[in-house]
Amino acid sequence: MAIILGVRFRPDDLPRFAGELFASVVAGGALPAATAEAIAALAESGGGAVDVEAFDAAELLAYVLAVVDAEARLPDGAFTEHVHPGERRTRVEEAVRRLVGYRA
Repeated sequence: MAIILGVRFRPDDLPRFAGELFASVVAGGALPAATAEAIAALAESGGGAVDVEAFDAAELLAYVLAVVDAEARLPDGAFTEHVHPGERRTRVEEAVRRLVGYRA
């Protein structure tokens, strides 16, 4: 199991992984690059909730990391109304859920 920025990489639950990674980045961690170990774990997940036919594992992980990075870089002042940090994490999870086609 790969550990990325102290967060256990879960190829079968990318939304939760993204939410945990977002919380870690917001707390001061630097967003990591996709590791070979994480890409391999995603590729070997056999699809499951992730359709590896739609995206290569490296692309999919890069997209997930990009969503986390985009939200983490968005300043609080950019919002038209205040958004609680917990809600921002939920939004990251929802964005990744939609990206990978989760229905939960």
